Amino acid sequence: MCRPYLARSQVDRPSRSYTGIAAGVGKDKRTAPKRKLLIIDDDRAFVVLAAAILRDAGFMVLEAHDAMQGYMYAQQDPPAIILLDMQMPAGGGMSMLDKVRGIPRLSAIPIIVVTASTDEGLSDAVKAKGAIGLLQKPVDRDQLVSLVTSVLEPNANPS
Repeated sequence: MCRPYLARSQVDRPSRSYTGIAAGVGKDKRTAPKRKLLIIDDDRAFVVLAAAILRDAGFMVLEAHDAMQGYMYAQQDPPAIILLDMQMPAGGGMSMLDKVRGIPRLSAIPIIVVTASTDEGLSDAVKAKGAIGLLQKPVDRDQLVSLVTSVLEPNANPS
């Protein structure tokens, strides 16, 4: 099965942590302010790719490259949603789920786990810890945008 990806040249820009929305992206500039999401993943290539896809869809994207950095960003400026990898340095995804769910002001943030793991029980395990869903890597561009949009804008009509 072929999955759509951006060409490497389209995402060949330096990765910056805690970056804001790129100027001029989004379909309609008259819409409500962009919703902020946080990607926490140690795979920098995935972060750059996912961030580019989501920015092109009109979202503001913050980037963290390990669980500790992601946790600090979430506390400093809580995002509307978190995309979380499971296996990372400085604490894995399961411990991050526990930490976020243990802090009242962060506990309601929807978390989508994004992983390359093929463990069949992982989906149930992360949902039991409070994640709202799981996406398998490699992530399909349309599926990623659709899931994030449906979580953040449940009444939005697809274009």
